[in-house]
Amino acid sequence: MNRKLKKLTAGLMLACVIAISCPAGRLVSWAADAKIAFSDPSVMVGNEVTVNMKVTSDSALGTAEVMLSYDPSILEFVSGTNANGGAGAIKVLGTMDSANQKTFSFTLKFKALQAGNTQISVTSQEIYDVDSQTLSLSKQGSSTVKVTSPATYSKDATLKSLKISPGTLTPAFSASVESYTAEVDANTADLVVNAVAANAGAHVALQGEKGLKSGVNQVVIKVTAEDGQTIKNYTIQVTKAEGGQTAPTTGGNTETSEAEFGEAVVTINGTDYSIASSFDESALPEGFESETYSYKGTDVMAGKGLEKDLLLLYLKDSGGNGGFYIYNEGSDSWSQFVQVETIAKAIVIIPLDKDTVVPEGFHERQADIDGARVTGWVEDSEAEPQYCLFYAMNWNGEKHFYRYDISEKTIQRYYASGVSNSKYVEMANTYDQLTKDYYRQLYILIGVSVVALGLLVAVIVLARKGNGSGPGRPGSVGFGKGKGKEQKPDDDQRWTEPEEEIPTSKIKRYSREEYDRQSSKTEPDPDYQEESMDESVYAGDAEQKALEEDDFIEETSLEDFERDLKSNEAGNSEKDEDDFEFLDLDD
Repeated sequence: MNRKLKKLTAGLMLACVIAISCPAGRLVSWAADAKIAFSDPSVMVGNEVTVNMKVTSDSALGTAEVMLSYDPSILEFVSGTNANGGAGAIKVLGTMDSANQKTFSFTLKFKALQAGNTQISVTSQEIYDVDSQTLSLSKQGSSTVKVTSPATYSKDATLKSLKISPGTLTPAFSASVESYTAEVDANTADLVVNAVAANAGAHVALQGEKGLKSGVNQVVIKVTAEDGQTIKNYTIQVTKAEGGQTAPTTGGNTETSEAEFGEAVVTINGTDYSIASSFDESALPEGFESETYSYKGTDVMAGKGLEKDLLLLYLKDSGGNGGFYIYNEGSDSWSQFVQVETIAKAIVIIPLDKDTVVPEGFHERQADIDGARVTGWVEDSEAEPQYCLFYAMNWNGEKHFYRYDISEKTIQRYYASGVSNSKYVEMANTYDQLTKDYYRQLYILIGVSVVALGLLVAVIVLARKGNGSGPGRPGSVGFGKGKGKEQKPDDDQRWTEPEEEIPTSKIKRYSREEYDRQSSKTEPDPDYQEESMDESVYAGDAEQKALEEDDFIEETSLEDFERDLKSNEAGNSEKDEDDFEFLDLDD
Protein backbone atom coordinates (compact mmCIF):
# COMPACT_ATOMS: atom_id res chain seq x y z
CA MET A 1 0.00 0.00 0.00
CA ASN A 2 1.58 3.33 -1.02
CA ARG A 3 1.96 6.36 1.18
CA LYS A 4 -1.05 8.26 -0.24
CA LEU A 5 -3.35 5.30 0.26
CA LYS A 6 -2.22 5.01 3.87
CA LYS A 7 -2.95 8.69 4.51
CA LEU A 8 -6.39 8.44 2.89
CA THR A 9 -7.31 5.37 4.97
CA ALA A 10 -6.17 7.01 8.20
CA GLY A 11 -8.21 10.13 7.45
CA LEU A 12 -11.39 8.15 6.73
CA MET A 13 -11.05 6.08 9.90
CA LEU A 14 -10.51 9.26 11.96
CA ALA A 15 -13.66 10.81 10.48
CA CYS A 16 -15.69 7.72 11.44
CA VAL A 17 -14.39 7.81 15.02
CA ILE A 18 -15.26 11.51 15.36
CA ALA A 19 -18.76 10.94 13.95
CA ILE A 20 -19.47 8.13 16.41
CA SER A 21 -18.10 10.12 19.34
CA CYS A 22 -20.16 13.28 18.67
CA PRO A 23 -23.23 13.65 20.98
CA ALA A 24 -26.30 13.13 18.83
CA GLY A 25 -28.22 15.65 20.91
CA ARG A 26 -26.23 18.48 19.33
CA LEU A 27 -27.48 17.67 15.85
CA VAL A 28 -30.43 19.42 14.29
CA SER A 29 -33.66 17.48 14.57
CA TRP A 30 -34.67 15.67 11.40
CA ALA A 31 -38.42 15.93 11.97
CA ALA A 32 -40.54 19.03 12.51
CA ASP A 33 -43.68 19.51 14.57
CA ALA A 34 -46.76 21.64 14.00
CA LYS A 35 -49.29 23.19 16.40
CA ILE A 36 -52.92 24.25 16.03
CA ALA A 37 -54.16 26.98 18.37
CA PHE A 38 -57.48 28.85 18.73
CA SER A 39 -58.89 31.89 20.44
CA ASP A 40 -61.72 31.55 23.02
CA PRO A 41 -64.12 34.44 22.41
CA SER A 42 -67.40 35.41 24.05
CA VAL A 43 -70.48 36.69 22.28
CA MET A 44 -74.08 37.57 23.00
CA VAL A 45 -76.94 35.72 21.39
CA GLY A 46 -77.84 37.18 17.96
CA ASN A 47 -74.38 38.68 17.33
CA GLU A 48 -71.48 37.51 15.19
CA VAL A 49 -68.26 36.26 16.73
CA THR A 50 -64.79 35.74 15.19
CA VAL A 51 -62.67 32.73 16.09
CA ASN A 52 -58.95 32.92 15.23
CA MET A 53 -57.08 29.77 14.33
CA LYS A 54 -53.32 29.44 13.71
CA VAL A 55 -51.20 26.61 12.36
CA THR A 56 -47.52 27.08 13.29
CA SER A 57 -44.35 25.06 12.80
CA ASP A 58 -40.63 25.38 13.45
CA SER A 59 -39.98 24.72 9.75
CA ALA A 60 -41.38 26.30 6.58
CA LEU A 61 -44.96 25.24 5.87
CA GLY A 62 -46.21 24.00 2.52
CA THR A 63 -49.92 23.19 2.83
CA ALA A 64 -52.46 22.45 5.56
CA GLU A 65 -55.94 20.93 5.48
CA VAL A 66 -57.92 21.00 8.73
CA MET A 67 -61.44 19.71 9.38
CA LEU A 68 -63.42 21.34 12.21
CA SER A 69 -66.65 20.49 13.99
CA TYR A 70 -69.04 22.73 15.94
CA ASP A 71 -72.55 22.65 17.43
CA PRO A 72 -74.96 23.99 14.78
CA SER A 73 -77.69 24.47 17.36
CA ILE A 74 -75.60 27.15 19.10
CA LEU A 75 -73.43 28.53 16.27
CA GLU A 76 -74.12 29.21 12.60
CA PHE A 77 -71.07 29.36 10.28
CA VAL A 78 -70.97 32.60 8.28
CA SER A 79 -67.59 32.83 6.51
CA GLY A 80 -63.87 32.22 6.95
CA THR A 81 -60.38 32.52 5.48
CA ASN A 82 -60.02 29.76 2.87
CA ALA A 83 -62.86 27.97 4.67
CA ASN A 84 -66.20 26.52 3.67
CA GLY A 85 -68.79 24.35 5.32
CA GLY A 86 -71.90 24.34 7.46
CA ALA A 87 -74.24 22.05 9.43
CA GLY A 88 -71.57 21.38 12.03
CA ALA A 89 -68.48 20.85 9.82
CA ILE A 90 -65.91 23.22 8.28
CA LYS A 91 -62.97 22.55 5.94
CA VAL A 92 -60.01 24.98 6.16
CA LEU A 93 -57.15 25.07 3.60
CA GLY A 94 -53.77 26.75 4.07
CA THR A 95 -51.33 27.40 1.20
CA MET A 96 -47.82 28.85 1.18
CA ASP A 97 -47.47 32.59 0.40
CA SER A 98 -43.68 32.85 0.87
CA ALA A 99 -40.67 30.54 0.81
CA ASN A 100 -40.10 30.65 4.57
CA GLN A 101 -43.66 30.90 5.86
CA LYS A 102 -44.03 29.19 9.24
CA THR A 103 -47.58 30.28 10.20
CA PHE A 104 -51.01 29.93 8.61
CA SER A 105 -53.62 32.31 10.08
CA PHE A 106 -57.37 31.87 9.66
CA THR A 107 -60.44 33.80 10.84
CA LEU A 108 -63.79 32.06 11.19
CA LYS A 109 -67.03 34.00 11.67
CA PHE A 110 -70.10 32.56 13.37
CA LYS A 111 -73.50 33.83 14.41
CA ALA A 112 -74.61 32.97 17.94
CA LEU A 113 -78.04 31.32 17.90
CA GLN A 114 -78.61 30.51 21.56
CA ALA A 115 -76.90 30.88 24.91
CA GLY A 116 -74.47 28.31 26.22
CA ASN A 117 -70.83 27.22 26.04
CA THR A 118 -69.75 25.31 22.95
CA GLN A 119 -66.52 24.07 21.43
CA ILE A 120 -65.00 24.19 17.96
CA SER A 121 -62.75 21.12 17.66
CA VAL A 122 -60.33 19.58 15.14
CA THR A 123 -61.64 16.31 13.74
CA SER A 124 -58.79 15.65 11.27
CA GLN A 125 -55.71 17.42 9.88
CA GLU A 126 -52.98 17.01 7.27
CA ILE A 127 -50.04 19.43 7.46
CA TYR A 128 -47.01 19.36 5.11
CA ASP A 129 -43.76 21.31 4.92
CA VAL A 130 -42.27 22.91 1.78
CA ASP A 131 -40.71 19.55 0.84
CA SER A 132 -44.14 17.84 0.97
CA GLN A 133 -43.13 15.94 4.12
CA THR A 134 -45.88 15.24 6.67
CA LEU A 135 -45.54 17.19 9.92
CA SER A 136 -46.51 15.60 13.21
CA LEU A 137 -48.87 17.52 15.51
CA SER A 138 -47.33 18.31 18.90
CA LYS A 139 -50.30 20.33 20.17
CA GLN A 140 -53.92 20.39 19.04
CA GLY A 141 -56.12 22.97 20.71
CA SER A 142 -59.81 23.82 20.46
CA SER A 143 -61.91 26.93 20.77
CA THR A 144 -64.42 27.44 23.56
CA VAL A 145 -67.06 29.96 22.58
CA LYS A 146 -69.14 31.36 25.42
CA VAL A 147 -72.51 32.58 24.21
CA THR A 148 -74.21 34.80 26.73
CA SER A 149 -77.81 35.85 26.71
CA PRO A 150 -79.17 39.40 26.76
CA ALA A 151 -80.38 40.76 30.05
CA THR A 152 -83.91 40.28 28.81
CA TYR A 153 -83.47 36.52 28.55
CA SER A 154 -85.13 34.58 31.34
CA LYS A 155 -83.21 32.59 33.92
CA ASP A 156 -86.26 30.54 34.80
CA ALA A 157 -85.42 26.83 34.64
CA THR A 158 -88.47 25.47 36.47
CA LEU A 159 -91.24 23.18 35.24
CA LYS A 160 -94.84 24.24 34.95
CA SER A 161 -96.13 20.65 34.98
CA LEU A 162 -94.80 17.08 35.23
CA LYS A 163 -96.78 13.91 34.54
CA ILE A 164 -95.83 10.25 34.05
CA SER A 165 -97.51 7.14 32.66
CA PRO A 166 -97.88 4.55 34.07
CA GLY A 167 -97.50 5.31 37.76
CA THR A 168 -98.04 8.25 40.11
CA LEU A 169 -95.59 10.81 41.38
CA THR A 170 -94.87 10.98 45.09
CA PRO A 171 -95.16 13.69 46.38
CA ALA A 172 -97.50 15.50 44.05
CA PHE A 173 -95.77 17.76 41.56
CA SER A 174 -94.61 21.20 42.66
CA ALA A 175 -92.25 23.47 40.73
CA SER A 176 -90.10 23.93 43.83
CA VAL A 177 -89.76 20.15 44.48
CA GLU A 178 -87.03 18.50 42.42
CA SER A 179 -87.07 14.86 43.70
CA TYR A 180 -89.94 12.33 43.23
CA THR A 181 -90.58 8.59 43.42
CA ALA A 182 -92.87 6.27 41.44
CA GLU A 183 -93.63 2.54 41.07
CA VAL A 184 -94.44 0.51 37.95
CA ASP A 185 -95.28 -3.15 37.34
CA ALA A 186 -92.88 -5.81 36.03
CA ASN A 187 -94.11 -5.52 32.43
CA THR A 188 -93.39 -1.80 32.02
CA ALA A 189 -90.43 -1.26 29.67
CA ASP A 190 -90.58 2.52 29.26
CA LEU A 191 -91.89 5.44 31.28
CA VAL A 192 -93.80 8.12 29.39
CA VAL A 193 -92.88 11.55 30.79
CA ASN A 194 -94.71 14.77 29.98
CA ALA A 195 -92.70 17.79 31.25
CA VAL A 196 -93.56 21.41 30.36
CA ALA A 197 -91.21 24.30 31.19
CA ALA A 198 -92.56 27.37 32.95
CA ASN A 199 -90.79 29.65 30.44
CA ALA A 200 -91.38 29.11 26.74
CA GLY A 201 -87.74 29.85 25.97
CA ALA A 202 -86.42 27.08 28.22
CA HIS A 203 -85.32 23.70 26.90
CA VAL A 204 -86.35 20.32 28.40
CA ALA A 205 -84.38 17.08 27.96
CA LEU A 206 -85.15 13.56 29.29
CA GLN A 207 -82.76 10.82 30.32
CA GLY A 208 -83.34 7.26 31.62
CA GLU A 209 -87.07 6.99 30.88
CA LYS A 210 -86.61 4.06 28.46
CA GLY A 211 -85.49 0.49 29.07
CA LEU A 212 -86.47 0.21 32.71
CA LYS A 213 -84.84 -2.68 34.56
CA SER A 214 -86.06 -4.53 37.61
CA GLY A 215 -85.37 -2.56 40.77
CA VAL A 216 -84.67 1.17 41.08
CA ASN A 217 -84.30 3.31 37.96
CA GLN A 218 -83.57 7.03 37.85
CA VAL A 219 -85.25 9.35 35.35
CA VAL A 220 -83.81 12.87 34.99
CA ILE A 221 -85.66 15.85 33.52
CA LYS A 222 -83.07 18.51 32.66
CA VAL A 223 -84.38 22.07 32.20
CA THR A 224 -82.09 24.71 30.63
CA ALA A 225 -83.29 28.29 31.00
CA GLU A 226 -83.50 30.73 28.09
CA ASP A 227 -80.19 32.33 29.11
CA GLY A 228 -78.40 29.03 28.42
CA GLN A 229 -76.62 29.12 31.77
CA THR A 230 -79.26 28.35 34.37
CA ILE A 231 -80.00 24.61 34.65
CA LYS A 232 -82.33 22.69 36.98
CA ASN A 233 -82.66 18.88 37.21
CA TYR A 234 -85.86 17.13 38.33
CA THR A 235 -85.38 13.45 39.25
CA ILE A 236 -87.82 10.54 39.55
CA GLN A 237 -86.77 7.33 41.32
CA VAL A 238 -88.79 4.66 39.48
CA THR A 239 -89.04 1.23 41.14
CA LYS A 240 -89.90 -1.61 38.78
CA ALA A 241 -91.31 -4.87 40.19
CA GLU A 242 -89.28 -8.07 39.83
CA GLY A 243 -90.11 -10.81 37.31
CA GLY A 244 -90.82 -8.90 34.13
CA GLN A 245 -88.89 -8.78 30.87
CA THR A 246 -86.26 -6.07 30.73
CA ALA A 247 -85.29 -4.16 27.61
CA PRO A 248 -81.61 -4.50 26.75
CA THR A 249 -80.49 -0.86 26.89
CA THR A 250 -77.35 -1.33 28.97
CA GLY A 251 -75.93 -4.20 26.96
CA GLY A 252 -76.10 -6.62 29.89
CA ASN A 253 -77.37 -10.19 29.69
CA THR A 254 -81.03 -9.27 29.24
CA GLU A 255 -83.67 -10.68 26.93
CA THR A 256 -86.56 -9.28 24.94
CA SER A 257 -89.34 -11.74 24.22
CA GLU A 258 -90.19 -10.02 20.93
CA ALA A 259 -86.78 -10.65 19.34
CA GLU A 260 -86.57 -13.08 16.42
CA PHE A 261 -83.36 -14.82 15.36
CA GLY A 262 -82.27 -16.11 11.98
CA GLU A 263 -79.22 -18.06 10.83
CA ALA A 264 -76.67 -15.26 11.33
CA VAL A 265 -74.22 -16.10 14.11
CA VAL A 266 -71.01 -14.57 15.47
CA THR A 267 -68.31 -15.72 17.91
CA ILE A 268 -67.13 -13.21 20.54
CA ASN A 269 -64.37 -14.20 22.97
CA GLY A 270 -65.06 -17.88 22.37
CA THR A 271 -68.84 -17.61 22.88
CA ASP A 272 -71.30 -18.14 20.01
CA TYR A 273 -74.15 -15.64 19.65
CA SER A 274 -77.18 -15.53 17.38
CA ILE A 275 -77.94 -12.19 15.72
CA ALA A 276 -81.55 -10.99 15.99
CA SER A 277 -83.22 -10.47 12.63
CA SER A 278 -85.81 -8.27 14.37
CA PHE A 279 -86.58 -6.95 17.86
CA ASP A 280 -88.85 -4.46 19.64
CA GLU A 281 -87.85 -1.01 18.33
CA SER A 282 -88.78 0.57 21.68
CA ALA A 283 -85.96 -1.40 23.29
CA LEU A 284 -83.36 0.77 21.53
CA PRO A 285 -81.50 3.22 23.81
CA GLU A 286 -82.25 6.91 23.50
CA GLY A 287 -80.46 8.49 20.56
CA PHE A 288 -80.77 5.41 18.29
CA GLU A 289 -83.23 4.59 15.52
CA SER A 290 -83.93 1.25 13.86
CA GLU A 291 -82.73 0.36 10.36
CA THR A 292 -82.06 -2.72 8.25
CA TYR A 293 -78.40 -3.66 8.08
CA SER A 294 -76.71 -6.25 5.88
CA TYR A 295 -74.35 -8.24 8.07
CA LYS A 296 -72.10 -10.25 5.75
CA GLY A 297 -74.90 -10.73 3.25
CA THR A 298 -77.70 -11.34 5.79
CA ASP A 299 -80.27 -8.59 6.49
CA VAL A 300 -80.75 -7.97 10.21
CA MET A 301 -82.36 -5.27 12.32
CA ALA A 302 -79.96 -2.74 13.85
CA GLY A 303 -79.89 0.50 15.80
CA LYS A 304 -78.13 3.47 14.18
CA GLY A 305 -76.95 6.36 16.35
CA LEU A 306 -78.50 9.72 15.47
CA GLU A 307 -75.60 11.76 16.85
CA LYS A 308 -73.14 9.00 17.75
CA ASP A 309 -71.45 7.05 14.95
CA LEU A 310 -72.45 3.69 16.47
CA LEU A 311 -74.21 0.59 15.15
CA LEU A 312 -76.07 -1.69 17.59
CA LEU A 313 -77.09 -5.29 16.92
CA TYR A 314 -79.05 -7.48 19.32
CA LEU A 315 -77.30 -10.79 20.20
CA LYS A 316 -78.31 -13.83 22.25
CA ASP A 317 -76.09 -16.64 23.54
CA SER A 318 -76.97 -20.35 23.83
CA GLY A 319 -78.29 -19.80 27.36
CA GLY A 320 -80.91 -17.31 26.18
CA ASN A 321 -79.15 -14.22 27.55
CA GLY A 322 -79.46 -11.34 25.13
CA GLY A 323 -78.32 -7.75 24.83
CA PHE A 324 -77.15 -5.03 22.46
CA TYR A 325 -73.59 -5.08 21.11
CA ILE A 326 -71.66 -2.42 19.22
CA TYR A 327 -70.42 -3.63 15.84
CA ASN A 328 -67.45 -1.90 14.16
CA GLU A 329 -67.74 -2.73 10.48
CA GLY A 330 -64.29 -1.34 9.61
CA SER A 331 -62.38 -3.62 12.00
CA ASP A 332 -65.05 -6.38 12.09
CA SER A 333 -65.04 -6.24 15.91
CA TRP A 334 -67.67 -6.35 18.67
CA SER A 335 -68.02 -4.76 22.09
CA GLN A 336 -70.82 -4.88 24.62
CA PHE A 337 -73.00 -1.76 24.73
CA VAL A 338 -72.76 -0.21 28.20
CA GLN A 339 -74.40 3.14 28.96
CA VAL A 340 -73.36 4.77 32.23
CA GLU A 341 -75.85 6.99 34.03
CA THR A 342 -74.90 9.01 37.08
CA ILE A 343 -77.13 9.71 40.03
CA ALA A 344 -77.64 13.41 40.73
CA LYS A 345 -76.15 14.48 44.05
CA ALA A 346 -76.12 17.91 45.62
CA ILE A 347 -73.12 19.54 47.29
CA VAL A 348 -72.96 22.83 49.16
CA ILE A 349 -70.00 25.18 48.49
CA ILE A 350 -68.52 26.40 51.78
CA PRO A 351 -65.52 28.53 52.84
CA LEU A 352 -62.16 26.87 53.46
CA ASP A 353 -61.49 25.55 56.94
CA LYS A 354 -58.48 27.02 58.71
CA ASP A 355 -56.37 23.85 58.43
CA THR A 356 -57.34 23.11 54.81
CA VAL A 357 -54.64 23.69 52.18
CA VAL A 358 -55.43 24.43 48.54
CA PRO A 359 -53.82 21.85 46.20
CA GLU A 360 -50.48 22.89 44.68
CA GLY A 361 -50.60 24.51 41.26
CA PHE A 362 -53.98 26.25 41.74
CA HIS A 363 -54.80 29.90 42.31
CA GLU A 364 -57.98 31.54 43.50
CA ARG A 365 -60.58 32.75 41.01
CA GLN A 366 -64.20 33.85 41.15
CA ALA A 367 -66.70 31.78 39.16
CA ASP A 368 -70.39 32.00 38.28
CA ILE A 369 -72.51 29.05 39.46
CA ASP A 370 -76.23 29.33 38.66
CA GLY A 371 -75.95 33.12 38.63
CA ALA A 372 -74.05 33.36 41.93
CA ARG A 373 -70.41 34.45 42.34
CA VAL A 374 -68.45 31.89 44.35
CA THR A 375 -64.79 31.38 45.22
CA GLY A 376 -62.96 28.61 43.40
CA TRP A 377 -59.46 27.67 42.27
CA VAL A 378 -58.14 27.03 38.75
CA GLU A 379 -54.82 25.63 37.54
CA ASP A 380 -51.95 28.09 37.10
CA SER A 381 -51.08 26.76 33.64
CA GLU A 382 -54.54 27.33 32.10
CA ALA A 383 -55.33 30.79 30.70
CA GLU A 384 -58.93 29.79 29.89
CA PRO A 385 -59.70 27.02 32.39
CA GLN A 386 -62.24 24.31 31.64
CA TYR A 387 -62.33 23.06 35.22
CA CYS A 388 -62.56 24.68 38.62
CA LEU A 389 -62.07 23.42 42.18
CA PHE A 390 -64.57 24.11 44.94
CA TYR A 391 -64.52 23.30 48.63
CA ALA A 392 -67.89 21.82 49.51
CA MET A 393 -69.89 19.60 51.85
CA ASN A 394 -71.67 16.53 50.43
CA TRP A 395 -75.03 15.04 51.40
CA ASN A 396 -73.39 13.09 54.26
CA GLY A 397 -71.84 16.21 55.79
CA GLU A 398 -68.31 15.36 54.58
CA LYS A 399 -66.03 18.15 53.35
CA HIS A 400 -63.86 17.72 50.25
CA PHE A 401 -62.52 19.54 47.22
CA TYR A 402 -64.68 18.96 44.14
CA ARG A 403 -63.72 19.32 40.48
CA TYR A 404 -66.36 21.21 38.51
CA ASP A 405 -66.60 20.98 34.70
CA ILE A 406 -67.45 24.52 33.63
CA SER A 407 -68.74 23.42 30.19
CA GLU A 408 -70.79 20.32 31.08
CA LYS A 409 -71.63 21.53 34.61
CA THR A 410 -70.78 18.22 36.24
CA ILE A 411 -68.91 17.60 39.50
CA GLN A 412 -66.46 14.97 40.68
CA ARG A 413 -64.58 14.54 43.89
CA TYR A 414 -61.01 15.82 43.47
CA TYR A 415 -58.06 13.60 44.34
CA ALA A 416 -54.61 15.22 44.30
CA SER A 417 -52.12 13.20 42.26
CA GLY A 418 -49.10 14.71 44.03
CA VAL A 419 -47.88 16.29 40.79
CA SER A 420 -49.20 19.60 39.50
CA ASN A 421 -50.43 19.82 35.93
CA SER A 422 -47.58 22.13 34.88
CA LYS A 423 -45.04 19.76 36.42
CA TYR A 424 -46.72 16.81 34.73
CA VAL A 425 -46.59 18.55 31.35
CA GLU A 426 -42.92 19.36 31.92
CA MET A 427 -42.16 15.74 32.81
CA ALA A 428 -44.08 14.47 29.79
CA ASN A 429 -42.22 16.84 27.46
CA THR A 430 -38.87 15.78 28.96
CA TYR A 431 -39.75 12.13 28.48
CA ASP A 432 -40.78 12.73 24.86
CA GLN A 433 -37.53 14.60 24.19
CA LEU A 434 -35.44 11.83 25.73
CA THR A 435 -37.26 9.28 23.60
CA LYS A 436 -36.60 11.30 20.45
CA ASP A 437 -32.91 11.72 21.38
CA TYR A 438 -32.56 8.00 22.02
CA TYR A 439 -33.94 7.00 18.63
CA ARG A 440 -31.99 9.79 16.91
CA GLN A 441 -28.71 8.51 18.41
CA LEU A 442 -29.64 4.94 17.51
CA TYR A 443 -30.27 5.86 13.86
CA ILE A 444 -27.04 7.89 13.70
CA LEU A 445 -25.04 5.00 15.17
CA ILE A 446 -26.54 2.58 12.66
CA GLY A 447 -25.81 4.97 9.78
CA VAL A 448 -22.21 5.59 10.87
CA SER A 449 -21.66 1.85 11.34
CA VAL A 450 -22.87 1.16 7.81
CA VAL A 451 -20.57 3.89 6.43
CA ALA A 452 -17.61 2.59 8.45
CA LEU A 453 -18.23 -0.95 7.20
CA GLY A 454 -18.38 0.31 3.63
CA LEU A 455 -15.11 2.21 4.06
CA LEU A 456 -13.45 -0.85 5.58
CA VAL A 457 -14.50 -2.99 2.61
CA ALA A 458 -13.21 -0.32 0.23
CA VAL A 459 -9.83 -0.16 2.02
CA ILE A 460 -9.47 -3.97 1.88
CA VAL A 461 -10.25 -4.00 -1.85
CA LEU A 462 -7.73 -1.23 -2.52
CA ALA A 463 -5.10 -3.01 -0.44
CA ARG A 464 -5.57 -6.26 -2.34
CA LYS A 465 -5.29 -4.45 -5.66
CA GLY A 466 -2.14 -2.64 -4.48
CA ASN A 467 -0.44 -5.93 -3.52
CA GLY A 468 -1.58 -7.90 -6.59
CA SER A 469 0.67 -9.15 -9.44
CA GLY A 470 0.48 -8.71 -13.16
CA PRO A 471 2.25 -7.14 -16.12
CA GLY A 472 3.45 -3.65 -15.41
CA ARG A 473 2.95 -3.86 -11.59
CA PRO A 474 5.28 -4.54 -8.70
CA GLY A 475 5.62 -8.27 -8.12
CA SER A 476 5.03 -9.20 -11.79
CA VAL A 477 7.67 -10.81 -13.98
CA GLY A 478 8.85 -9.20 -17.22
CA PHE A 479 11.87 -7.68 -18.94
CA GLY A 480 13.73 -5.08 -16.93
CA LYS A 481 16.60 -2.77 -17.51
CA GLY A 482 19.21 -5.49 -16.91
CA LYS A 483 19.49 -8.91 -18.37
CA GLY A 484 16.59 -10.86 -17.03
CA LYS A 485 16.51 -8.72 -13.85
CA GLU A 486 13.25 -7.76 -12.14
CA GLN A 487 12.75 -4.03 -11.89
CA LYS A 488 11.34 -2.67 -8.61
CA PRO A 489 9.49 0.62 -9.13
CA ASP A 490 9.61 3.54 -6.73
CA ASP A 491 6.53 4.34 -4.56
CA ASP A 492 5.24 7.04 -6.90
CA GLN A 493 6.36 5.41 -10.20
CA ARG A 494 4.54 2.87 -12.31
CA TRP A 495 6.31 -0.18 -13.83
CA THR A 496 8.53 0.90 -16.77
CA GLU A 497 9.10 -0.83 -20.07
CA PRO A 498 12.58 -2.14 -20.96
CA GLU A 499 14.96 0.46 -22.36
CA GLU A 500 15.63 -1.49 -25.57
CA GLU A 501 13.51 -4.06 -27.23
CA ILE A 502 15.02 -7.44 -28.13
CA PRO A 503 14.31 -8.36 -31.76
CA THR A 504 11.93 -11.23 -32.21
CA SER A 505 14.47 -12.93 -34.49
CA LYS A 506 16.72 -13.36 -31.43
CA ILE A 507 14.02 -15.03 -29.34
CA LYS A 508 13.65 -18.77 -29.06
CA ARG A 509 10.25 -20.06 -27.85
CA TYR A 510 9.86 -23.43 -26.16
CA SER A 511 7.11 -25.11 -24.30
CA ARG A 512 7.82 -25.69 -20.62
CA GLU A 513 8.28 -29.40 -21.17
CA GLU A 514 10.72 -28.88 -24.04
CA TYR A 515 12.66 -26.23 -22.12
CA ASP A 516 13.13 -28.51 -19.11
CA ARG A 517 14.23 -31.37 -21.34
CA GLN A 518 16.83 -29.29 -23.11
CA SER A 519 18.12 -27.70 -19.93
CA SER A 520 18.68 -31.06 -18.22
CA LYS A 521 21.07 -32.30 -20.91
CA THR A 522 24.79 -31.77 -20.69
CA GLU A 523 24.99 -31.56 -24.45
CA PRO A 524 22.41 -30.30 -26.87
CA ASP A 525 20.54 -32.85 -28.92
CA PRO A 526 22.19 -32.82 -32.33
CA ASP A 527 18.85 -33.71 -33.90
CA TYR A 528 17.16 -30.74 -32.24
CA GLN A 529 16.99 -27.88 -34.71
CA GLU A 530 16.67 -24.27 -33.71
CA GLU A 531 14.08 -22.39 -35.64
CA SER A 532 14.49 -18.68 -36.02
CA MET A 533 11.14 -17.12 -35.39
CA ASP A 534 10.28 -14.24 -37.60
CA GLU A 535 7.50 -11.83 -36.84
CA SER A 536 4.84 -13.92 -38.57
CA VAL A 537 5.74 -17.03 -36.57
CA TYR A 538 5.90 -15.03 -33.29
CA ALA A 539 2.51 -13.55 -33.83
CA GLY A 540 0.96 -16.57 -35.42
CA ASP A 541 1.31 -20.33 -35.32
CA ALA A 542 3.80 -20.76 -32.45
CA GLU A 543 1.91 -18.59 -29.99
CA GLN A 544 -1.48 -19.95 -30.98
CA LYS A 545 -0.26 -23.51 -30.51
CA ALA A 546 1.08 -22.70 -27.05
CA LEU A 547 -2.20 -21.09 -26.01
CA GLU A 548 -4.21 -24.07 -27.22
CA GLU A 549 -1.99 -26.42 -25.25
CA ASP A 550 -2.46 -24.12 -22.22
CA ASP A 551 1.29 -24.33 -21.50
CA PHE A 552 3.30 -21.73 -19.71
CA ILE A 553 5.76 -20.15 -22.19
CA GLU A 554 9.23 -19.01 -21.12
CA GLU A 555 11.02 -16.35 -23.12
CA THR A 556 14.74 -15.68 -23.16
CA SER A 557 17.37 -14.52 -25.60
CA LEU A 558 19.31 -17.13 -27.61
CA GLU A 559 22.60 -16.01 -26.01
CA ASP A 560 21.24 -16.47 -22.47
CA PHE A 561 19.84 -19.87 -23.32
CA GLU A 562 23.22 -21.08 -24.69
CA ARG A 563 24.95 -19.74 -21.59
CA ASP A 564 22.60 -21.70 -19.38
CA LEU A 565 23.42 -24.87 -21.28
CA LYS A 566 27.13 -24.31 -20.74
CA SER A 567 26.52 -23.78 -17.02
CA ASN A 568 24.75 -27.13 -16.84
CA GLU A 569 27.69 -28.80 -18.58
CA ALA A 570 30.05 -27.41 -15.93
CA GLY A 571 27.98 -29.10 -13.19
CA ASN A 572 26.28 -26.00 -11.86
CA SER A 573 22.97 -27.45 -10.68
CA GLU A 574 21.58 -24.21 -9.33
CA LYS A 575 20.06 -21.82 -11.80
CA ASP A 576 20.12 -18.09 -11.00
CA GLU A 577 16.55 -16.97 -10.94
CA ASP A 578 17.56 -13.47 -11.92
CA ASP A 579 18.93 -14.75 -15.29
CA PHE A 580 15.43 -15.46 -16.57
CA GLU A 581 12.18 -13.62 -16.65
CA PHE A 582 8.81 -15.19 -17.37
CA LEU A 583 5.85 -13.74 -19.13
CA ASP A 584 2.44 -15.06 -18.17
CA LEU A 585 0.49 -14.93 -21.40
CA ASP A 586 -2.77 -15.38 -19.45
CA ASP A 587 -2.41 -11.73 -18.31
